[in-house]
Amino acid sequence: MLKKLTVIGCTMWILGLVTTIIGLNLTGNAKTWVSIVGNVIFLVGLGITGVVWVKRKKDEEKNAESK
Repeated sequence: MLKKLTVIGCTMWILGLVTTIIGLNLTGNAKTWVSIVGNVIFLVGLGITGVVWVKRKKDEEKNAESK
């Protein structure tokens, strides 16, 4: 489960970063909307990756204490 979440999170933050960069090169209202969508996707992906990292860290600490 954590591996799937890691893949989803990493894919989302990479796609969000690419979308933001593409949005910065557009003109008009599309520039604003694509950049905002890219930023949101980036932050959600980064959040998922962070949550998975914290979960794995806690699991490692719990396993180290039980040994």
